[in-house]
Amino acid sequence: MRYITIFFAAALLALPLARARADDDAIYTAKTQYVEVDVRIDNRLKAFARLYELLFAEGKKFGVENKEETAAQWREDKSVFRGLAYNFSRVYRLRAAAGKYVSVIVDESQFTGGAHPNHGSATFLWDRETNARADFKTLFRDTSTGSADMQTLSKLILESLAAEKKARGIPLDLSDMWFKDWNADFSNFGEPSLAPSTEKGKSSGITFHYSPYEVGAYVEGDYVAFVPASALMPLLTPEAQRLFGVARPESDKDG
Repeated sequence: MRYITIFFAAALLALPLARARADDDAIYTAKTQYVEVDVRIDNRLKAFARLYELLFAEGKKFGVENKEETAAQWREDKSVFRGLAYNFSRVYRLRAAAGKYVSVIVDESQFTGGAHPNHGSATFLWDRETNARADFKTLFRDTSTGSADMQTLSKLILESLAAEKKARGIPLDLSDMWFKDWNADFSNFGEPSLAPSTEKGKSSGITFHYSPYEVGAYVEGDYVAFVPASALMPLLTPEAQRLFGVARPESDKDG
């Protein structure tokens, strides 16, 4: 999980689950003088019983551990809290289900008494046939660093980021500090997820998710780089190619 510093603690504390939907399951909540915890799961993930079961256990463990650890700190020295309650939240969201795969994004935020709260997102791919997490890289023919395929994918992602930045009136400058370590390495390409499609059971492409400070200043906000299926096809394994097609829904274009 990547955590990204945010300057507005009050905003995060007021809206700890900005990406949660109103009908998500709150699987663990706690609210005391010293800590607030909220863990939720997208109701649509109930369709995948084994996955939901594991997320429920993982999410509850996250909630309980953070509550207990904060309680221990409170007992040890209340003054370090400076009158503020610590805050932890996590929400599991369905991105898309295509073929045997379920793509999940995990949004997490926390405030633990520092100058600023933190938030970040992680993604993972679930294989419904093996009931286990799958390596996203297995969808691609060649993910070796610097390979021709990874150079092509790097170019596609940078073009998408440049378009996103242009829409916000911000130029993409590869000499900026955000890109000093950028190269044709899959591990540099953000958090990948299958993008939803207008056709059930298909994905329209891959979205690469970036939290504030990963590819730009905080004021620029989050970025989602979308690479459409049509551009991805030459880079994918024959099996993975069958997962993709049709268009990306308009509702998904805001990330």
